[in-house]
Amino acid sequence: MPNDFTPQAIDLMKAQNFAAALSLLQKAIDQDPSHWGNWYMAGQCCRFINDLDGAVTYLRRAIALKSDEPPVLLALGIALQLTNRLAEAIDAFRQAIEADPDYELAYNSLALTQKKQGEFELALYNYDAGTKALSRRIVKSLQNDRSSKLFKHRNIQYHLWTEYATYAAIYLCSINERIKRLEWPTGEQAMEEEHTERHGGLYWIDSIDSESKLVRLFLPNYFNTFRESLRQDRVYADFIGNRGSVLEQLGRNEEANQHLNEARFFLPINQ
Repeated sequence: MPNDFTPQAIDLMKAQNFAAALSLLQKAIDQDPSHWGNWYMAGQCCRFINDLDGAVTYLRRAIALKSDEPPVLLALGIALQLTNRLAEAIDAFRQAIEADPDYELAYNSLALTQKKQGEFELALYNYDAGTKALSRRIVKSLQNDRSSKLFKHRNIQYHLWTEYATYAAIYLCSINERIKRLEWPTGEQAMEEEHTERHGGLYWIDSIDSESKLVRLFLPNYFNTFRESLRQDRVYADFIGNRGSVLEQLGRNEEANQHLNEARFFLPINQ
């Protein structure tokens, strides 16, 4: 039986020894040319050793074998972008988004490429679309349980994140046809919940109204948890900061400053 070089190659990639990993992946490809994952990893190795033409070649072959894999399409788009083939890069990013409309990284790369081309309005739109994709991912990951971690209110001056939290709540209700109305806590309700912790870690509660319709009330812990989720990594900060830089290009300086200041606040503490 021939050796399987793929696990060794993966270990070398984790150690950032991309040239050695590429050598093993080429052997693995010779063994089994139908394995799209090896072509994908070989393409990534080429990118990291600055063989961008090689990266494009390997990644195109991976896509020929597996046409609907968003990370492969993203990787191809980035390689094309780095070789200044911007129109082709945009096409690859759009294909990645078609394959997974919640793939926020593809929106970021798409918007960056459009910014490079001077298409500032399109870049602005796609940075926002990417932030909404991130918001959908966060809200779909929430498990509504009393035992969920309870986050407290923080009195901060930034508010863009609340618009995405609201969008995500509306989205979550829109994909559940049983929910006919959604509600937000009043200031008095929020203060009471903060004090009593009556609902524990719940994010929302459902009830039946006088017309026998299902109503969902989003609790303060939903908003507080959403806020803290945005601080887990720098994805949200990057989206908001990049959007701010485009607003600067468009001369919308007040909005730009709002975005850039909020981006700095939402950077993870250790970065």
